[in-house]
Amino acid sequence: MQQTMMLDERLWPRTRADHHAHRPGEHVTLVGTCELVVWASAGDQGAWDQLVERYGGLVWTVARAHGLDPADASEVSQVTWLLLTQHLGALRQPERLGSWLLRTATREASRMGRLRGCEVVSPTSTTWSTPVSGVDR
Repeated sequence: MQQTMMLDERLWPRTRADHHAHRPGEHVTLVGTCELVVWASAGDQGAWDQLVERYGGLVWTVARAHGLDPADASEVSQVTWLLLTQHLGALRQPERLGSWLLRTATREASRMGRLRGCEVVSPTSTTWSTPVSGVDR
């Protein structure tokens, strides 16, 4: 069953550059993640924008949950999206993009935490450690 919604252009930008202009109040089919991935990998900026809008909060939340400050969380977010641009056309299961982004953001947040001297025990618990030379832990 396809979902439909009332489209208001001010709230829902077009996702296909070659798609006809929609008028406010016109019924359209909600665009799925698979379609957005295909279109974005073909260079459709609108589709890419929709992916970022749809999943940007997830990426940001993962970075912050690892105890990163806003600047480091922003860097993790940027690296995660950069990695997606590099792998977008090779995703075997584009419908699982959210999981891919979750894993990638988690890995990058952990890496950033290690670089900043933060040992992440779990996403909700962070231990700050100062390296001590010559002492076994």
